Amino acid sequence: MRRNKFALLMIVSFIVRLIPHRTLLLAVYDEYLHRDLTLRIVNNGIGVLSKDLGSLLGLKAYSYPPLFHVIGALFYGIFKTDYIFFILPAIYGTLSLVAFYYLSKEILEDEKKAFLAALLVGFAPNFLYRTSLYIPENLGILFFIVGMWLLVRFLKTGKTNYMLSLIILLPIYMVTHRGWVFFVGVGALMGFIYFIPWVKKHLHYLVVLGIVGLALYYAPISGEFIRGLISRMPREEVTALGYLKWIGIVQLIFGVLATEKYFEEGPIKQGLALWAWSFMILGSIAFRFRDPYASLPLSIMAADFLVDEVFPRISKILEKITVDMSGIGSSIFKKVLLNKKMTSVIVALLILGPILQGAYSSYAYIIPPTVKDKEAFEWIKENTPEDAVFLVWWDLGYLLIGNTHRKDVVMWKKVYQGFFEEAPDPQEANKAYADHVVMFSSTQKDRVYTLMKAYNVSYIYVDKYRRAYGLIKYGLMEYAPYDTHFKTLFVNGNSELYQFIPNPTLLPPDRDKLEYSGSYEVLVNFLEKFWTGYNYADFDDGYKGDYFLNARIAEIYSYLYQKTGDEKFKERYEWLLKWLAYKQLENGGFPEGIPPNDFTLYTAFTIEPLKRLSFEGQEKTMKYLRDRIQEDYIMTTSKDKKGDLFAEAQMLPILYEYELLNKTVLDNIITKILDEQRNDGSWKKSLGGTIVTAFALARYYQLSEDERVLPAIKKAAEWIREQQEDNGRFKGEKGYGYSRVTYADVLFVYHIAGMEHEKEQMLEIIKTTYELNKEPRPLQSILDIFWALEYIYGTENAINLVENIISSQSF
Repeated sequence: MRRNKFALLMIVSFIVRLIPHRTLLLAVYDEYLHRDLTLRIVNNGIGVLSKDLGSLLGLKAYSYPPLFHVIGALFYGIFKTDYIFFILPAIYGTLSLVAFYYLSKEILEDEKKAFLAALLVGFAPNFLYRTSLYIPENLGILFFIVGMWLLVRFLKTGKTNYMLSLIILLPIYMVTHRGWVFFVGVGALMGFIYFIPWVKKHLHYLVVLGIVGLALYYAPISGEFIRGLISRMPREEVTALGYLKWIGIVQLIFGVLATEKYFEEGPIKQGLALWAWSFMILGSIAFRFRDPYASLPLSIMAADFLVDEVFPRISKILEKITVDMSGIGSSIFKKVLLNKKMTSVIVALLILGPILQGAYSSYAYIIPPTVKDKEAFEWIKENTPEDAVFLVWWDLGYLLIGNTHRKDVVMWKKVYQGFFEEAPDPQEANKAYADHVVMFSSTQKDRVYTLMKAYNVSYIYVDKYRRAYGLIKYGLMEYAPYDTHFKTLFVNGNSELYQFIPNPTLLPPDRDKLEYSGSYEVLVNFLEKFWTGYNYADFDDGYKGDYFLNARIAEIYSYLYQKTGDEKFKERYEWLLKWLAYKQLENGGFPEGIPPNDFTLYTAFTIEPLKRLSFEGQEKTMKYLRDRIQEDYIMTTSKDKKGDLFAEAQMLPILYEYELLNKTVLDNIITKILDEQRNDGSWKKSLGGTIVTAFALARYYQLSEDERVLPAIKKAAEWIREQQEDNGRFKGEKGYGYSRVTYADVLFVYHIAGMEHEKEQMLEIIKTTYELNKEPRPLQSILDIFWALEYIYGTENAINLVENIISSQSF
């Protein structure tokens, strides 16, 4: 029966360790790096490994022992499948659990307790985490536990064959994982208990040993090694809840409660308690001590305490709890608690609790990369040179290197250089880290360019999580979208990739703001406040390319050049046209959003003002739009399979004006929009959605005079009017609740619908209540209002109206 239970535990343990790879993707960053190292050995042979002994043994600060990867390469060479990277970790983890059972049995001398200890550690979240992944520590933990079993056997029996076996195992462990340092530390703690009587007699020797330790710390060779190890140890604050989360609630609480009992027993159990507390205390500074090395002794101590002290006393504890219980229903409650089955229920909960916590942790604490990450990595593999160097945030370097086999700035130096060549010294590695922070965060562009050249950076890769970091968001990602030293190559709403151009062929002839006085100076001076030296970027946290806004400004400056003959306007709009063509994606699109994506709508917005200008990238954009137009919908992104009503409506007049819609597609799109209108005149009872749809239909009607859409426009106009007070303000609007762009869009709808009174009311609201500083995007707000007014009053009158609005603002 016990064998059956043990076999069941091993089977469940193996299955649970497969959960992190449930999507058939490696689950954490480290795994990608170690898979890549393994495959490099597979492809290039074992001869690619570093010949430096210090690196091979992990004695240098930034080096990885290679045995784990060599074994992985051996299995991969036999089976030739990526499933190796999912199955081997589960095998190593299950073998570690078997070894831990025998270690517990040796210490506790009781099979029942040993089984419970194995169950507790097997589902301890930090142990489960590290024994489920394709990382060297997984195999290292197996060697750690086997080594502890040999050490305990030696301490109990004194037989030298166990010590000899341990001496043989230690070098194997040393070329597998740096965790051998923890093993040596635990061995010293366990052995220390045996030498306490000797230490009391020879305390001066301990002082001498301390002095020798200090000397080794400051000596050139040994000190470099010790300081390097310390510098690599992750140091961060650890919360009390973190202990419960990662060690396990039952394991931690009952392991701690067993402390007093263990310090009163024999030297092995005293050593076990000393080990547990030493690593818990050190774990408050560096989680590596806690995870999972503090869980091992605590699980043994908890199992011992539960079997000896808790399980036999549950019924007595329940009796004490219920002895003074009184009141309505107390007798029933008391009867339930004192039922003999209740003891079994509580025992079951104490056992099932750790299993459920561990199983949950394997699912919730280990989150595989997204499909969009994978899409970006596939693009990199297919479109960039194999020796390319990428600037990525350091932890994302694991994923990038592991998935694309390219180099980065930080992890390549910290890991690969030590693995294949000679490990860098800590100062060199720290400098690479510091420089990559500067490249991401500094707004001193020339300094960033110089560092990128020094590190041979060719590409920059960022995902949405790193982009949200303040130093990246307001650093490199602030100006990469518009600076011509960077060319946008790939965006998908999660990942963005730029090529670094050290010496760009396109640079602005003049990076200063335009200085102009004359009849249009109010508008010009306003626009120039947003000039970056390359483009015009709005004052918000949005994507600073703002390509569609720059296209509109190019059209405005082209008009101003025609009106004034001032060469400044010609030079600026011609620069913007060249810049737009330079920044255009290879497929013809223009990205927008945070994180940026290749939205069809914003590409259409960008090309709309350029119809009457000589734009070099126009044909690419036309092909891009044709490819996105399907028979009965328009793709909103390259992956879209069904379209979006509001986006399609907004694209309708633009695509019609460019004659990109054949009759069948045009009829299908119009029919879809008209069919989706509700009887009350709205679309999806959405005020914003109804306004943009009605605006787009109104513009389409203005261009086409297609009578099919006019009733829908008028019906929508009436519904919009019902959402407004008598004074024209939207119902429920408090303060500056709606951008005045919304009122400008409604103004145009009322114009086409023939509602003159309401139209004038909207114009008056815009003129008298517009507040630039309350607009979320001040530049876009003025350009959007100008856009709507131009459709009604023409360019010249629209400029006059907008200038009157701007003149009333303090900006």
